[in-house]
Amino acid sequence: MIRSPSPPGERTDIDRQLSVLIVDDDHWTTRAISYALVTEPDITLLPPVHSGDNAIDSYRKHQPDVVLMDINMPDGMNGIDATRQIRRMDSEATVVILSTVSPGPGLARALEAGAVAVINKTASESTLRATVRGAARGDDPSMLKFLARDILISGDTLPETPLVTPELTHRELEVLMLICRGQSYEEIAKAQGVSAWTVKTQTKKLREKLQAENLAQLVVRALQYRFYNL
Repeated sequence: MIRSPSPPGERTDIDRQLSVLIVDDDHWTTRAISYALVTEPDITLLPPVHSGDNAIDSYRKHQPDVVLMDINMPDGMNGIDATRQIRRMDSEATVVILSTVSPGPGLARALEAGAVAVINKTASESTLRATVRGAARGDDPSMLKFLARDILISGDTLPETPLVTPELTHRELEVLMLICRGQSYEEIAKAQGVSAWTVKTQTKKLREKLQAENLAQLVVRALQYRFYNL
């Protein structure tokens, strides 16, 4: 699981070894993703599973650092419900959604269930590895570059918007826009003329105001409240 930050210069457990569970009903997909990750010395692959029910059982047994979760699995529980159940089991569980070439319905609901990011199944091996490592390290806006676009393309119904829209300051709105565009904390800090620490503090306040568990849910909220449009 995600560990507390270590002193500068000290290697963490994440640096040494990262356990990953792949969940997809398509055996060819699990093989392809496994092939992209298996040679990485810092990544340990758990036996892939092919249903949401098996994903929950495997998570309970192994507690992997990252779960790569398909949404649509015809047999048994789907990826959205599996993500929700895993997050109920462990509030710090890190789930990344596996998306198809043309994102289909379910992305927004999967993010609402607690997934932290989305990656296309056809992404390059380097992108897949970077996403796995980035998700394990924690929230990073740069992982969300195309998330708003993919949610809108998917045609998925956004969660119902509360009647009262939260009030954001001009600076908070600017930060939210930059997060939705997938800029890193450092890039946002440079654009704002502040420190990365200040941006992270502003992001924390945004999450509190918009009741978002993570950065991915901030993007969903930005679309819900129409703070962000492509």
